[in-house]
Amino acid sequence: MAILRLGSGGDEVTRLHAALHANLPGWTRYFMIDVFNSTTLAAVKLFQKQACIQIDGLVGPQTKSALGMSITGRPYTHRVRLHFRSLTLTNVPFNRILASTQLVFAQYGIKVDYASGESLGLSPADAAKFQTINGSCEWTITSGEYAELQRSGTSAPINDIIVYYVDQFSENINGCGGHLRARPACVVAKAGTRWCTAHEVCHVLLGSTFNPVHMAPTSNLMHSVDIQRSTPTLTAAQLTGIKASHLCRTI
Repeated sequence: MAILRLGSGGDEVTRLHAALHANLPGWTRYFMIDVFNSTTLAAVKLFQKQACIQIDGLVGPQTKSALGMSITGRPYTHRVRLHFRSLTLTNVPFNRILASTQLVFAQYGIKVDYASGESLGLSPADAAKFQTINGSCEWTITSGEYAELQRSGTSAPINDIIVYYVDQFSENINGCGGHLRARPACVVAKAGTRWCTAHEVCHVLLGSTFNPVHMAPTSNLMHSVDIQRSTPTLTAAQLTGIKASHLCRTI
């Protein structure tokens, strides 16, 4: 896959300009040509800064996926829509978490859309109660603090996924993909790595019947431990399971 840079030209640069215009409100369309020029470079660096990704002016997989561009050379075939509900600021900047989540799935033609974001704005008493999420992470949540949390905030369409960010869990985990019936969701601790959200979203997409739940290779997104690493991958079986989910819609 070609990396776009100062001096690049062609149809993909035209698509880059369209993506930059869509993601940078207020920028004029005078760079809407098929040459990567100094104006393009400035816009790319500004977008990279806002997305909390490496500011190098090079448009590779990370920047392309964050812009909503294909990184495979082919159009996206599927879409997953995420709604974010927060009780806390994450240790990793949110925009970097979003860009990393988009990158993981973009490798396989799946576009991850930011659908909405919301601070839960709980009362001091409720916020204190949820500072540590007590209970056990189960596939199907029915009661307890997990259930109370996932009933909080604005609801989302049944074919979308809600991601909740919390301070911590009583269990020694950084995330949980268990959720209420008919309310697809996952919960992520603020200490999660840049890949933790993608991992928990993948649990929701694969569902309770997919096996193995976790994978031994650290290169796989579904490795059991939330660790720092290069861009995680998926197996063919995982990809088939994800695309079969009603939460992963065909474009």
